[in-house]
Amino acid sequence: MQAKSLIAALFAITTATSAFAQSAAPATTGQQLTREQVTAEYIRARNAGEIATSEADYPKTPATAASNVTREQVMAEFYAARKAGQIPQTEADFDVAQTTKHVVQ
Repeated sequence: MQAKSLIAALFAITTATSAFAQSAAPATTGQQLTREQVTAEYIRARNAGEIATSEADYPKTPATAASNVTREQVMAEFYAARKAGQIPQTEADFDVAQTTKHVVQ
């Protein structure tokens, strides 16, 4: 029974690989890649970490841009805005009319 499952899995992988190879052919050259070329490209991408190999790797998150502001500057801006009353503290401070104006239009 395990042999049948193994054969079915190998068939599914082979079918998926050939479908992937056809869709991954470069449009600029106008020629199809061979199975060996597709396999080599897959191994290269997997080794380079470009392909998710587990649930923990998927989806790959893009790297964040470096900040030009220090943590202290962000906190100082926050405290200044809160002191000026620009940041709502409770539901009573939140201007519902201002936010619903954008939704209604």
